[in-house]
Amino acid sequence: MNSLEKARNTIDKIDEQLASLFEARMKLTEIVAAYKKKHDMAVFDESREAQVLEKAKQRISKPDLKGDFAQWMQTLMDLSKKQQRQMLNANKVAYCGVEGAFACSATRTLFPQAEAVSCASFADVFKKVQENEVRYGVVPLENSNSGLVGEVLDLLFESGLYIVEAADIRIRQCLLGVKGAQLKEVRWVYSKDQALWQSKTFLDALGVETICYPNTAMAAQYIAQQADPAKAAIGARDNASLYDLDILAENIEGSASNTTRFLVISAVPNAQENEVSSLLLTVPDSAGALAKAINVIAAFDLNMDNLQSRPVKSRPFEYYFFVQLAGHTSRQNVEACLQALSAVCTSVRSLGSYSIRKDDQL
Repeated sequence: MNSLEKARNTIDKIDEQLASLFEARMKLTEIVAAYKKKHDMAVFDESREAQVLEKAKQRISKPDLKGDFAQWMQTLMDLSKKQQRQMLNANKVAYCGVEGAFACSATRTLFPQAEAVSCASFADVFKKVQENEVRYGVVPLENSNSGLVGEVLDLLFESGLYIVEAADIRIRQCLLGVKGAQLKEVRWVYSKDQALWQSKTFLDALGVETICYPNTAMAAQYIAQQADPAKAAIGARDNASLYDLDILAENIEGSASNTTRFLVISAVPNAQENEVSSLLLTVPDSAGALAKAINVIAAFDLNMDNLQSRPVKSRPFEYYFFVQLAGHTSRQNVEACLQALSAVCTSVRSLGSYSIRKDDQL
């Protein structure tokens, strides 16, 4: 055995010890998290981290290694904080909007025992999931009438998060006004752009002006605050009791099958196989590039039951594609397909494997 082999053998033994010590350290994180939860303490303790880093430097005798060891300890503490947040927030699920929003109702339907966490935007939902402030996020991907929610798909492309479940939920829209208001008095209708589009036929017949609002429930809140019979909002039936409004008209959506597909997003993919898998890909700017990718997918006995394109924000007039796969979606087959796609695509990323719930209604 030469000197290199001897050194490597010794390193392997040290690494084995480090692995055991790492597991022991992370195990103690569970005790720390439980204590912080009980005493309502924050995960990040700036003074404690400064003490740990200072002690780390003092434990190293070689001056040129002090900074490197402190950096390594910082990484360990970051991993500890990540695990603490996962434990402390395991029962939290984020959605975009306020109480009464369809996303809020979808969250309570999918996670009836969880703490629903309101966010001001889709980006905030994704951020909370990424930073382990919540375990899951619930966001709408598309509606059967008004189409794709492009912002959500863009955030999936940019975030590195996964889809772990989907749910197709029947949406019923109501026109809501202040107490005592009559339908003939309404001149302005406020709601989320998708809700306005879903109710376009009704609104055109009513002859009103429409104003986009960030969220259906926020629009209902606004109408309640304005106390103006000429103003109304489109939203869920529950908003009437929630914000003390009257229901001026029900089921105003343009289709009796008006359905929104909600996604459950997570920082960690599903461990088990499911009937649906999705991926994101980009292809070279050349003739037949997308066709080559489609042919690869077909060769693995996978059916594309959803194909969407969106512009890549950083590269004008270039596009990425969202593909939902059904059929032979075993982990082994999908992974082999991804490997084959990497040869004809400029990028490809799995969004995970998941099931799609049906027949829920709001």
